[in-house]
Amino acid sequence: MSPTVGRRWLAQEIKRLREAAGLKQSDVAKRLRCNPAKIAHIESMRNAVSGPDLEVMLPFLGVPPERVDWHLQLADLAKGKGWWDGNRAIPDWFSLYIGLEWGASEIHEWDLGFVPGLLQTRAYTEALINAGSRVSDVQQRQQVEARLQRQGALHRDTDALKLHAIVDESVLHRTMGDDLILRDQIAHLAAMSEHPQVTLQIMPFHAGPHRGHLGSFHWLGFPRADDPGVVYVENQKGGLYLEEPEEITDFRADFDRLAQTALPAEDSRNLLEKLVKGKAQ
Repeated sequence: MSPTVGRRWLAQEIKRLREAAGLKQSDVAKRLRCNPAKIAHIESMRNAVSGPDLEVMLPFLGVPPERVDWHLQLADLAKGKGWWDGNRAIPDWFSLYIGLEWGASEIHEWDLGFVPGLLQTRAYTEALINAGSRVSDVQQRQQVEARLQRQGALHRDTDALKLHAIVDESVLHRTMGDDLILRDQIAHLAAMSEHPQVTLQIMPFHAGPHRGHLGSFHWLGFPRADDPGVVYVENQKGGLYLEEPEEITDFRADFDRLAQTALPAEDSRNLLEKLVKGKAQ
């Protein structure tokens, strides 16, 4: 389990237990003799909960003695560090996303502008990161390596990530570096579309207008059955994480409609292979 996902689960569990007990954040704060803001920060993942606080909090929230150790073990896991934590190539605002991505069981991703990071070739990644970059050459190389390391989630021996990506056809025609880089990237997409953990669809030009024109987004799902997941959207300044149930429902419905509109996986693979042949001539 990713430590980031462990922290998220623990925060969710504390909130769930508190609400099930009919308690307010101020009630828990009074029991811990702390400011209510501390409880709010724990439930929002802004701050981690300490072991001593958890030992006091859990019985107060109605957790039976035999389940306390499980929560404490989860808290110990949540204190761990992933390879992305403290990595200078990864902005603080994006470190949370990588931690969630590494611990996700599935990702449903709509991409309007570029090839999904988990499916990029090294040359494509280098061209994309280096374009208009404001950081040093060393930092650019570090960013490339970090992005490629993320792809390991698809190739784990156990609990490998499942990716369902829908990519706008315009991405397949947007030159990145030079024509050879784009051709090799398209060939890589065709190959990855046969990977057992990957479902890849192309949204063709002839599909007409759809809600995907509003922007790219990712829905990350996690192994726990009662976890609705997280929707992630990004702009030039940072990322936004959406977790309200109605937000999750809306984005998942949008993704389902995009999947129905896009080319089926086999037709998408045929299109990719056709483009590779065309660019090779």
